[in-house]
Amino acid sequence: MGDMPIDNVVKQEFILPLLNRCPADRSPEAGVLKFLAAKFCSSLFVYFMLKYAMEILLAESSLITAYYFLWSTTNVAIFLACLGLTVLPINTIVGSYMSSIFEERQVLLASQIMVCLGIVLSFHVIVPYSVLQYVCSALITFVGAEVLEGVNLSLLSRVMSSRLSRGTYNGGLLSTEAGTLALVIADETITLVGYWGMNRLLNITLLPALIVCISSLVATCFTYNSLY
Repeated sequence: MGDMPIDNVVKQEFILPLLNRCPADRSPEAGVLKFLAAKFCSSLFVYFMLKYAMEILLAESSLITAYYFLWSTTNVAIFLACLGLTVLPINTIVGSYMSSIFEERQVLLASQIMVCLGIVLSFHVIVPYSVLQYVCSALITFVGAEVLEGVNLSLLSRVMSSRLSRGTYNGGLLSTEAGTLALVIADETITLVGYWGMNRLLNITLLPALIVCISSLVATCFTYNSLY
């Protein structure tokens, strides 16, 4: 070592070897990427949930209403049209008023709770199953999902990594694929449960929707402080 200062000796003999042995994923850049990935995956899962819940509601509406209420095709069409008419007013209210009063993450959490509430109210636990119960629960679920979609896509674009904002396999493609996957799984769920009989269709198809909704709510709670 000769006349080398003691601080240089310590640096070369102890500190530098330890730094060289540190894995790459402990770098600050890797930590930031993991942080962004967690938020992005959470938002993507929320998008999957809302598409799944909405598809369960809309796709089986004609079957449920015909079985429980003996609705005709015309009545189902009017019901779905009334649900669709709520899209523009709700998005206007959220965009013009709620976004200026509440944070987007607060609206996100509240709308998820609203979707969960709508799904819970849709279960057939009271005999007889009334039109009022079905229409009110469907309206709560649909409106909550519409609010959730706009707010979640806004947050999704904000938490997206720069690597996912360019190229073919970008964040837009991933969110589209997540939504498509949710629609496919929801339709397959309705098809498979339909073989067990119409009397079981409503509750059994709502059960996985409720599980997915609660799971997404938990994921949002874990990443809530980082959503801004």
